[in-house]
Amino acid sequence: MSADALRRRVADRVPPGPVSIALSGGADSAVVAWALCDRPGVGTVTIDHGLPGSAALVHAAGEIAARLGLSHRVVVVSPRSSSESDLRTVRLAALEGAGQGWIVTGHTADDQAETVLGNLLRGAGAQGLAGIPWRRGRFVRPLLDVPRDETRRLAAELGLPFADDPQNDDLSIRRNRIRRQTLPALEAAYNTGLRAALLRTARFAAADHDLIEARAALVPVRRDEEAVLIPAAALTVLPPAVAGRVARRALRMLVGPSGGEEPSVDAVLAAAGGAGVSTVLGGLDIRREGPWVVVAGPPPPPPAPVEIAPSGSVRFGPWTITAGSGGVAVPVGGVALVRAVRPGDRISIGRGSKPVTEALREAGVPPRLRSRWPVVEEHGRIAWVVGVRVAPSTTGSVVTMSATKERR
Repeated sequence: MSADALRRRVADRVPPGPVSIALSGGADSAVVAWALCDRPGVGTVTIDHGLPGSAALVHAAGEIAARLGLSHRVVVVSPRSSSESDLRTVRLAALEGAGQGWIVTGHTADDQAETVLGNLLRGAGAQGLAGIPWRRGRFVRPLLDVPRDETRRLAAELGLPFADDPQNDDLSIRRNRIRRQTLPALEAAYNTGLRAALLRTARFAAADHDLIEARAALVPVRRDEEAVLIPAAALTVLPPAVAGRVARRALRMLVGPSGGEEPSVDAVLAAAGGAGVSTVLGGLDIRREGPWVVVAGPPPPPPAPVEIAPSGSVRFGPWTITAGSGGVAVPVGGVALVRAVRPGDRISIGRGSKPVTEALREAGVPPRLRSRWPVVEEHGRIAWVVGVRVAPSTTGSVVTMSATKERR
């Protein structure tokens, strides 16, 4: 491919707007920087991981940026370890924090082939076999069908002062073994066109993945404080592949991209069918609550008590409680206290009283929420179990109150 053809390809694949090039100091990202250097609003960002070869790469990146007339920012990070996973996590976070607009990387066809093979070896599904996405969020990878040899050749022809990462020679790193040993051995023994075959696999798997994800996205999943709620009926009638994606999306809403391991997904699907409570990796609690499958993390502590005047509004955790502007007539005469339910709380029901926890149960409030459900108290007497039951007035003094609960 000629330099002009590659420049046009990159320009066509990067959307309009400001661009930050993830400039590693290597040949691949150097070529991307060259391809976009005449575009307005382009800068470069280099992540310094503090590894033995990082200083040389940071220096090369600065030289490349200067040669191309681009701004250059270096961000120093401190990963927990030198593992591929930790380095990648901290690098992506740093790029998102430092970069403006689109973040363009220099991943090539060889990176894609190595990723697909590595994911296949660990037993990945369609998403893993789809490999590196062309675009995800703000990240754009315009060279995923350009071989690494091609970018190196172009970088040399263009006189870009790139450097090679010495860490790429370390065979204790899994990706390097796949690159230098596994792929060449498989090509020699089975298929000289294996890299192209892996790219085809990625394209086919990406199409399947996108179709399943689109269908799974139609299922509403919502947050409720520390939990995620999934319609159980959807999980029981959808094809297993789609239901599994819904479960995985819910899990990742709670624990981030690392969520969605097979045992956790299986536990969600089992709960939809009526299985009992499951506790899975990460301490998640999975259970059926009426029409919902609920995946809950560790419960937060109850909010601190807060006073509410006869007119005004207070926040209590996810609740907003407003006095003096309509709603239910709560039997209080002045400043009252909004607090969480406590063991032994009772509310008057006219002739006698009943435990507040019983009133909550009758109202269908899930057990996981009862210990931090708000009540309005005046002089030690429960006047209102918010949204559930109002005590009868004994003095004739009432304040209208309303309550709304924030949902994410």
